[in-house]
Amino acid sequence: MSDKINIKLEKSNTMRAAFFYEFSKAPEEDSWKKAYVWAEKKGLLKKYKETRIFGKNIYPTENPEPHGYGFYVTITPDIKFESNIIVRLIPGGLYAVVRCEGFEQMGLAWPMLWDWVKNSEYEYIGETKEEYGYELGLEEHINWYATLVEKSENNYIFNLMIQLWEK
Repeated sequence: MSDKINIKLEKSNTMRAAFFYEFSKAPEEDSWKKAYVWAEKKGLLKKYKETRIFGKNIYPTENPEPHGYGFYVTITPDIKFESNIIVRLIPGGLYAVVRCEGFEQMGLAWPMLWDWVKNSEYEYIGETKEEYGYELGLEEHINWYATLVEKSENNYIFNLMIQLWEK
C-alpha cells in the first residue's frame, strides 16, 4: 500500500443484522464459526449475493488488549431468529471507506484511514459503548463467500469503514 490512500465517501442505509461475537485467543475465527453455523442453517450462505458480512473489534476496556471480535450477517425482516440470537442495526449514514486486500494491507490502511478522518473536514461520529465493550469502525468482508465459506481464495478483500457526521 502506498503512502496515499484512496478514500471514498459512501452513504449507507441502515441494515438489520444478526450479531455473533467472541472473546478468546482467536476471536475472529471463533465468532465466524458461530455466525457460519447460524447463517448456514438459515440458508443465508446460499444467498451470498444478497447477504453482507461485516466485522469489528470489540474492546471490553479502553485499552487495545484484550479484544474480541464480532461478525454481523445482514438479514431481511422475514428472517426468523431464536431468542438467543442478537439482532442489531448497522447504522446508516455517511462513511469514509477504503478498500484493502489482505490482513497486512489492512494493518496499514486502518491508521491511514483514521489519520485521513482526523485531518479531513469531516468528524468521526465517535466510538460506541455497546453491551460487550467499545466498538470502532467496520470491516466489510467483500469476498467473504470465497474466503470464509468455499475457502477457494486466501486473499481477503475488505472495505474499512468509519462513520462520519454529516455537515
